Amino acid sequence: MACDLIAKGRTLPCKNSRIGIKYVDFANYDSANVYSVTGQEIATLPAGLDEVFRYQVKATGNSLVETATVDLEKRTTEIKQVLNLVLQKMTKESEVEFLALTYGITTAFVHDFNGNVFAVGIDTGLDATSSTKSTDDGGYKITLEAVDTKYSPYLSSSAKTALEALVSATNVTP
Repeated sequence: MACDLIAKGRTLPCKNSRIGIKYVDFANYDSANVYSVTGQEIATLPAGLDEVFRYQVKATGNSLVETATVDLEKRTTEIKQVLNLVLQKMTKESEVEFLALTYGITTAFVHDFNGNVFAVGIDTGLDATSSTKSTDDGGYKITLEAVDTKYSPYLSSSAKTALEALVSATNVTP
C-alpha cells in the first residue's frame, strides 16, 4: 500500500455543530457483508444486510471514540473504536436485548445530531467489553469495541436512505 500524502489544508469550521449521539442502529455482524469504502464514505450497503435495530439514546452519556495506534517498528496502524451507551429504565424485555448486545457481535450505525451516520465495526464487528445493570442509574451501560483499519466511514445520502428502509419495526418499549 502506498503511503498517503497530505493534499489539503483545513480551515476553522463555523460554530454550528451539535455534539452527541442521536440514535444507534445495530445489525448482527456477518463477515460476508463486505463494505466498500472510498474516500471514507460507504456509497451502498452490502446486499446481505437486511435488517437493523434502532436504539434511541439521550444526547449525554453516550460516545463514540476512535483512537489510532501506530506501531513504527511494524509499520502498522490500528483504529480502536469504542462505543459507550447508556440505556435508561430497566425492564425484563429490555434486558433480553441488552444481553444479546453483551453476548453477540454487532455492527453499529451511529447517527449524530449533524445528520452524519458512521459505520462502526465493519471489519471485525463490535464486541461488548463491559456491561452494567444499575439501580443507581436506573438502567444499563455498555461498552462495545472493535479494531479496524480505518476510522468509521460515513454513509452517503443514498446509503442513509437504504439504511432507513432496513430499520425493524420490532421494538422494546421500556
